Amino acid sequence: MSKIYFFRHAQASFMANNYDQLSEKGIQQSKILGQYLKTQNIQFDQVFSGPLERQQHTCQLVLEQLQLDKEINTIPELKEHQGTEAIKLAYPQLMDKYPQLREWKAEIEKNPKLLGRNTMLIFQKFLALWAESEVEVEGVEPWPVFRKDTKIGFQRILEQTGKGEKIAVFTSGGTIASIVGDALMVGKESKIADLNFSIRNTSFSTFLYSKGKYNMLSFNEIPHLSEDLITFV
Repeated sequence: MSKIYFFRHAQASFMANNYDQLSEKGIQQSKILGQYLKTQNIQFDQVFSGPLERQQHTCQLVLEQLQLDKEINTIPELKEHQGTEAIKLAYPQLMDKYPQLREWKAEIEKNPKLLGRNTMLIFQKFLALWAESEVEVEGVEPWPVFRKDTKIGFQRILEQTGKGEKIAVFTSGGTIASIVGDALMVGKESKIADLNFSIRNTSFSTFLYSKGKYNMLSFNEIPHLSEDLITFV
């Protein structure tokens, strides 16, 4: 029986010009994850990653700590959804149509300390609407295409997984939420989108795989992180 570990990337640079870079805390989280895996004598037969910088960098830092010289197999379909790009395009119509979003925006203007919290609340509400096709956004990859791609990416990994292997996969919260949602047969797309916001940076979710079938074993584990290092972006 094979075991597949899905790791969410470490903390990225939330609200910076380039989100797709690890923060200093993210670099620390990655190294601690690698050190934890080493103490647990967890080594990997194959390593996969999505194509994004934050995914690949997390992977590289973990492998360095493991002193594991393995090729990183890039799976393009393990990228993240384009919700961040989509909300930028949809922002004007969101503010026109949804009073709750206007209230959160107004709170930011009154109290700038609420910027991070309310920005995340706005994004979470948008993602649920977008996933249910209640908001249409032209110019970005649609949610259903993202969902289809995650299925393709996971299947590519399964096809390359040998008997009794341990597999590491470094990707993003939305991608893991999509794969977990399918494994648990979650029927509502907004619920799958909501899972995205529960998955912590450098957490791992695991699957057992044998004879063409896979079963979920664990979700969102962070035994390596102290309370002050737990983040969600």
